[in-house]
Amino acid sequence: MLFHKGGPLQGQSRGYAFVTFTKSSSAMVALEKLNGHVILNRPIAVRLAKNINYDEFERPKPKIEIPALGTGKREGKITREEAIKAIEQKLKAIESQGDDIDFSQPTAGPVIPLIQKYQFNKDRDAKTATTTQRRPYHKTSSGPYSRHQRPKRR
Repeated sequence: MLFHKGGPLQGQSRGYAFVTFTKSSSAMVALEKLNGHVILNRPIAVRLAKNINYDEFERPKPKIEIPALGTGKREGKITREEAIKAIEQKLKAIESQGDDIDFSQPTAGPVIPLIQKYQFNKDRDAKTATTTQRRPYHKTSSGPYSRHQRPKRR
């Protein structure tokens, strides 16, 4: 019998069980005699768990090849000269792309000094610190018991 492992029905029966027979003939006899048999005013259903064809397990399965992205088979190794040429071409391509961006010219909009960018809150923080009031960390309780009014233990 199988039982629930967790949840609100933990420890209760799941309502089914598995039985293994050594001979298929005894399994068929149990299936015929017990299927529909009434136990505790309830009819039980007895069935085979699964029909397995063991011939399919022995049959060779076709090999599935899924080509990964960017992994092509190479016919042979590339030579050292070819590798150097490929790297030089990449460097030239990177250099030509880098010419499009000019870092010496400022971007559109007003030019703000670097110090002012990072100190914009300095004046505001000084104003708000003087106007805010400090509040106590602990809330004062109006209940019948508080820490200070509680009678001491003996």
